[in-house]
Order: sequence, then structure tokens, then C-alpha cells
Amino acid sequence: MNWQKIIWLAALLGLLAWFGPLYYRKVSELNQLRRLQERQQAQLVALEAETASLALLVERLKSDPAEMERLAREKLGLVGKDEILYKVEPEPAPPAPTPAGSP
Repeated sequence: MNWQKIIWLAALLGLLAWFGPLYYRKVSELNQLRRLQERQQAQLVALEAETASLALLVERLKSDPAEMERLAREKLGLVGKDEILYKVEPEPAPPAPTPAGSP
């Protein structure tokens, strides 16, 4: 092997040693970005499903007065004009008995 081939081989090995870690870092960054994209895609699908569900609820509320009344009663605690709202509070728990030897 002559000196020119040895120099070219050394230069090639030097370039590989220089660019190898750089290539590895970029591949690692690319894989990390792909995982992030997959997570965000899954989040997007979930949000689109929630949006569709809410759009259906809006349409039901616009077209069905009974649904609107039911939701107002359940979520907001509203009552009709001629209705009286009674709230029943649970009885308070009796105090715990004190041990016999306590002052």
C-alpha cells in the first residue's frame, strides 16, 4: 500500500469519526420527534372525538327543549316558574364518644 492510499484511508476514517456521532444525534432527534408526533396525533384524535360529541350535544340542545330543560335541571339546579325547590340536608353525624378514662 502506498502513502497516498494510507492518507486517503486516514482522511476517510477521520471523517467517519467526525460525522458518526453527529449522524447518531440527528437520528436520535428524529426518533424523538416522531414519538412526539405520534403522541400529538393521538391527542388530536381524542380532541376531534370530543369536539364531535360536543357538536352533537349542541344540536340536541338547539332542537330538543326537553333535553335543554333536563340539562339545566341537572347541571345548573334550575327549577320551573311554578316549582319550589326543596333541599334536604343530611343529619349531622353524632359526636364520637370519648373514652372512659379521659378527662
